Amino acid sequence: MTKQTIWDFWAKRYENLWVQRVSLAPTRREILIYLKNILVKDKKYKILDVGCGTGQLLRDIQQFEGYNLQLYGIDFSKEMIERGKTLGGDINYQQLKVEELEKIKDTFDIVICTHSFPYYKEQRVVLQQFRRLLKEDGNLLMAQASQNDFYDALAMFFVKFTTGSAKYPSVGNMKEMTEELFLWEKVIKIKEKFYMPSIYFFILKKGMKHEYSTN
Repeated sequence: MTKQTIWDFWAKRYENLWVQRVSLAPTRREILIYLKNILVKDKKYKILDVGCGTGQLLRDIQQFEGYNLQLYGIDFSKEMIERGKTLGGDINYQQLKVEELEKIKDTFDIVICTHSFPYYKEQRVVLQQFRRLLKEDGNLLMAQASQNDFYDALAMFFVKFTTGSAKYPSVGNMKEMTEELFLWEKVIKIKEKFYMPSIYFFILKKGMKHEYSTN
């Protein structure tokens, strides 16, 4: 079974999966808090969600009142995109593989990638594309499970039965891959349940050097 087949299968069930409560929903919460703190009401923003699934995060962002937001979502799963469209919202959806990001010629104020990055084979190349897609003062918001120790590896072994194989970069791996691409503003650890692997929210800015803080 291919990865696309797996995610096409989960499309109609995606928002009821067990990982929503312990992983995906807490991640969306942290991103929404961050966006609320940085968005300015008299400014226009273009926001792209890469690996948007059914558009849950984009629909949540659309609920921000008084903001001028243009929202875009891409996903390689046709069924995920179709499901997102049926759930409504003024959101521009497109079925697109991450290997085809070069087809996007527009630039964005914010690029978001949550929980899909570990499934990308050429992760450094994808990060380079993210940088290209950002405006000069743009932000990259990434959140995903991160394999930093034995317990993380053990927890992810069971997660893979639902989602398929993936490569979960540690915080150190992320530092190496983003070298000379992004400025690290902050790293937030998200972990709602003890039995879940570590999830990190990386707040990055387009730049040539990085420094970061964690909490």
